[in-house]
Order: sequence, then structure tokens, then C-alpha cells
Amino acid sequence: MGSAGVPNTIIWCGSDAGLQPPRSTQLHAESHHLAQQDQEQHHQEDMQQQQQQQQQQQDQAPAEEQDSKAVNSEDGVANQDTSAGSSQDQDGDQAQDSAKKRCDKCGKKLGLTGGFPCRCGGTYCAVHRYSDRHECNFDYREMGANEIRRDNPVVVASKLRKL
Repeated sequence: MGSAGVPNTIIWCGSDAGLQPPRSTQLHAESHHLAQQDQEQHHQEDMQQQQQQQQQQQDQAPAEEQDSKAVNSEDGVANQDTSAGSSQDQDGDQAQDSAKKRCDKCGKKLGLTGGFPCRCGGTYCAVHRYSDRHECNFDYREMGANEIRRDNPVVVASKLRKL
């Protein structure tokens, strides 16, 4: 009655061996073996689920990095319009500084807050977060004028200079 791979063991305990049927010993051995197989299958299934979860997490991490790189590349395109030469240098420095989380002006560690991002693409400490403190190359005046032109087409360009 033994299945393949299951040892058929009969334990003989002297003269009482004839009173107890050896089948009970065989069934006990088979049930113990089946229980071990079930445990191994559950363990393998758990390992497979853990591997799948790890793969999903790894797949999500590169997707998030690509999204952030796409956003950074769009910012890089805007910076190239304002200053073509310095934007390439800033992109290289920004990639290094963002990993270190330091102020782009003074190099101070930014800590848990992560600093203050600027529209010029840099990240600055509390002292240098304002555009006049870190020699920002982003033209806020031109941006404001463009927003007014877009929102209020009735406003004439000569009136915008007075702002």
C-alpha cells in the first residue's frame, strides 16, 4: 500500500507484533511523509510569493526613477533656453548634490527637510532659499508678465512695464 518514495517500515516489537496490525505503522509513516510534503510545498509557495513581491518592488523603483528623470529633463530643457552653457554644468552638479542633499550655494547638509527647491533647478538651505540670496538665473519678472498676458489679454504691453 506504500506509494512511490515512501518507505514501507514495519516495526516489530517482540511477541506483541502479531496483535497490532503493521498497517497502522505504515499509515502513520505515510501521513507523516505527506505532512512534510505539504510543509515543503507551502514553504516553496511562500518563497515564490516573496520573490514576486521583490520583483514588483524592483520594477516600480526604476519606473519612479524614470519619471523623476523625465521631470528633471523637462527642467533641463527650460534651463537650456535661459542659459545654454551653465545648465549642463548644473545638471551634472545637481545629480551629485541631490544624492548628497546639500545646498547648491553653501554646501550645507539639508537634513530631513530635503531643502527648498527653486525654479532654477537647485535645492537650497533656509538661508539661500530666496532667489536674491543664491543668484538665481530664473526670470520671475518675465514669468509673471507671461502669466498676466495669458490670463488677461486686455492688458496692454505698455502697462506691464509699470509692474
